[in-house]
Amino acid sequence: MRAAVSILLLGCLSAGQVWAEACYVTSSASSDAIAEVEQELCYEFTGMDEGAIDWSCSNESTDMIRREQQKVASCAADKIGSCEAALTQATLANYRAGDDDQGKPRPAVPNDAKVITHYYRAGDLRQVRIDCESSGGTWRDSQ
Repeated sequence: MRAAVSILLLGCLSAGQVWAEACYVTSSASSDAIAEVEQELCYEFTGMDEGAIDWSCSNESTDMIRREQQKVASCAADKIGSCEAALTQATLANYRAGDDDQGKPRPAVPNDAKVITHYYRAGDLRQVRIDCESSGGTWRDSQ
């Protein structure tokens, strides 16, 4: 019986479905004069191989906004809204990159691949939604 359970578990692990990958991000402005739009979020790639998120989920820092990024198994469910967009070659390096060629084939990534960004805190949620939709994404308010 134990052997059957072990084989079943091994099969699930090798199928890739168990290994969800996501990136948790917190942002803070280096000055009070800078408005923070995104403060806490988590994004995930769907339709991609394991490890695809590694490049974009590395700590980056700019002069005006400090970002801390950490790879996590999955995003938390208690979000205030989500943006779903086509995953592009540019998105692999920068989750904020939009889909400028909406509807056209994407040779570097599968055509059905998506980036889903879940927002937990935002300085201006209305602006986050506008940014999502203007870059080709679909906004969903949390229920």
